Amino acid sequence: MNEKKVNRTEIKCPWCDEVTLPKVSVLKRQYGDVRERRCSKCHKVLGAYLVEEGDFMGSIRKFQN
Repeated sequence: MNEKKVNRTEIKCPWCDEVTLPKVSVLKRQYGDVRERRCSKCHKVLGAYLVEEGDFMGSIRKFQN
C-alpha cells in the first residue's frame, strides 16, 4: 500500500494549550483502520478518521481563537 507522507507539524493542543508534535497511530477497528492523532503531552484525542479517507488534515482551515 502506497500511503502519502503524514504531515508532521507542531500544533497547539486545544485541551492543554501546549505546543506539541501529535502522536499518530493506526488502530484496527470494526469498520476499518483508523488513524488517530493524540497530544503527546496530555494524551487526549485531537482527531480520528478512517485511513482510506486519505490525509486531509493538512488542507483543513485553521482559525485563531
